Order: sequence, then structure tokens, then C-alpha cells
Amino acid sequence: MGRVNVGKSTLFNRLIRKPLMITSDVPGTTRDVVYKPVEWKGKTFLLGDSGGAGSGDKLANYVWDKVIKEIKEADLILLMVDAKVGIQPLDEELARVIKKSGKNAIVVINKIDAERKGVGSIEEFYKLGFEDVVPISAAHGWGVGDLLDLIVEKFPSEEEKVGKKKRDKVRVAILGRPNAGKSSILNYLAGKEIALVSPTPGTTRDAVDVELEDMIIVDTAGITRKFKDDLSYYAFVRSKRSLRYAEVGLVVIDASVGVHHLDKKIIKLVVDEGRGLVIAINKIDLLSSKQRKELFAQITSELEMVDWAPKVPVSALTGEGMDYLRSVLKGARGGLFKRISKRDAKELIEELMSANLPPAKIYSFYQARNLPPTFTIESSGPIPDFYLRYIEKALRERWGFFAAPIKFEVKIRSKI
Repeated sequence: MGRVNVGKSTLFNRLIRKPLMITSDVPGTTRDVVYKPVEWKGKTFLLGDSGGAGSGDKLANYVWDKVIKEIKEADLILLMVDAKVGIQPLDEELARVIKKSGKNAIVVINKIDAERKGVGSIEEFYKLGFEDVVPISAAHGWGVGDLLDLIVEKFPSEEEKVGKKKRDKVRVAILGRPNAGKSSILNYLAGKEIALVSPTPGTTRDAVDVELEDMIIVDTAGITRKFKDDLSYYAFVRSKRSLRYAEVGLVVIDASVGVHHLDKKIIKLVVDEGRGLVIAINKIDLLSSKQRKELFAQITSELEMVDWAPKVPVSALTGEGMDYLRSVLKGARGGLFKRISKRDAKELIEELMSANLPPAKIYSFYQARNLPPTFTIESSGPIPDFYLRYIEKALRERWGFFAAPIKFEVKIRSKI
């Protein structure tokens, strides 16, 4: 966090390895706090990009309120400042609020390329009162590796944070349109009534985290609230903490309605966030055998883009399919964390290229990270979608990647 236009979104985009936030020279471009996972040296943490505080208008005042709220919720604060202009009154105010909160903080001096030309002083920023001060250039990447090293040093190990039993539990976010049966599914899995259930859309008001013996479920109850349009609804779901902290998204579809366009939006969000995907087709008890057959045909057609995701017909009322759904949810975590050795990946791509030559020469192919499984392709040119689908199909046929989206990063380099 920091003042407007100090480069927060530029650093955010570099750390998550893709442009997500809008970056601009216009102060105050970023308005909402967005979270994305970042992996560095075997550790994964959630990085949030907050709006710039203090541009003076009413909206900026609202953002300032959110910044204070985010300070309270964060484990570590990156206070970004601008080497070009030195310490400003708002930098000092932010530092005061952070110190008052008692939270750990790192001062990140951005635009250090300007400082090298004699503008500003690194030593000056120690006056903000923090021990850790790191100079970087978010635009050019200089110093970012050192910053990441320091960040992961600040976080406790998984063993220190939670016991092994809790680490082994899959975290599930329950998502779906109003009245699709999210709370009923939660109650069945929990074995007791956790959230108020009613046939009236919007009955459930507060999100409930429930730790079960074999999983942790976050019921995104707020999704049942009324929204003026699809855009406001989608913006709300994007901001939900539940999906950000979940490993698997359980999307509940109402069998009596079929696949709705909002179901597709929710599913796309889960995939875009890199979470595992399981689809529960609830209220299946309301359908005859003929109607079930017709529904499954519609689902196959409408959700072809996620043909890899398990789709489980269930009835939270009668219990049909619920034990199987529990097993599927527990198994979904394995696909997210599956790792393929470089040797196996190399052998696979050589086989695929031998059978079907790619449009561009592929120099190397390897798994870069998991959660979700992400593969890097170094090539002489772009790799079109049809060839990526060809590779993805082969990966799934050989190693499964159950319930997990597979991502590709194509890096183009010149011939050697």
C-alpha cells in the first residue's frame, strides 16, 4: 500500500506474473483491493493491491478507509514510497497507522532508477521508522527478487502456522446462484444445520467457515443477496474472501433450472483464480429419469470448456450422491498439487511433437509451479490454443490432474 501512483499495481502485476491491475500515470486508478497468490522459493502467499490513499476526492477517502481495514487484516505490510519525490506527509501518516497496528512492515522504495540519477535518498526513508527498507524498480524488475526473499523470510513455516492435520484438509468455497442449495449442501456435509435454510432467495446473510473432520468449508452465503445486475453480482463474487482462501470451488447448479449464464460466470471465475473445480448438480431428486438424461446432455454441451471438471448429481434433501461428492472434494486437492518431473515433461513433449509438429519450435517444456498446475513453454513463436489443448489433453490422459485447471505460460525467445 501507499500513496496514489507510487507503483503498487506495477509491482503487483510483476509479482503475480501477469497484468491484472490497470496501471496508469493517472493518480487513483486502482480502486478495489485485489488478491492473488504468489509463489517464491516453495512458499505461497496472498498478495493484495490496495487503492492509493489520499488524492482528496470522496472516493479516495473511501479507499483510505479500506486501506486502514486492510492493514488490520494483513500479516505483512509493504509500504511503497516514491524515490523521485522522497518522503511525503501521507507516507508518514501511513507509517504511523501501520506502527500503531503492530503489524510487520517493509518499506519498498520504488522508481529507484530515478534515484540512481541523484533524485531522492535511500537513507531518507529509514526515517519512517521501519528496519527493513528495500529499493526496487517495479517497472524494470530491479531488486524485486531481494524483496521476495525478504517477504518469505517474514512468514512462518506451515508447521508453525497450523498442525499437519489442518494442512491436510482441503479448503472448499461453496458458490452458486441464489437458492441453488448451497446452505443445504453445507448442512448435509457438516451433519448439522449451520446456516438458515429457506426457499426464499437471500435468506442466508453471513458467510460461515466450518471446519469438518476432513475438510474446511466456506459457505459464500452472501452470494444469495440481491444485485441490480449481473455486473454488480460478478464484482461481489470477485471480492469474496472465501474463494481467495479456498483451494477448491464447489459450484452448485440447480437441476430444476439447468445451466444458467451466471453459473458459467462463476465457473469461469473459479478457473481464472486457479482453483480446483467441482460441480454439484443439486435437487436431482426433482427430475425423472428422462429429465435427468436431458439435463446431463445440456450440461455436457454448455460446460464443454470444463469437461475435465467432475460433475456430481446430488440431492442435499435425500442424500443422493452426497457421500460421493464428499469423496470428490477430498480428492480434488491432489490434482492441484500434482508435480511432474522435468524429465517426464520433456519425454511427453517430445512424443507429442513427434506425432504432431507444433507451429513454432519448442525448446523446453516443464512444470513451473502448482496450485494450479502451470507449465512453461519456451518456443520460437506463439503456440496457438489448439496445440495447447492438445498438450493439455495428453497431460490429463497420463497424469490425471483431477479437478484442476491447467495453465500454460509461453515464453518466446530467439533461435540460438
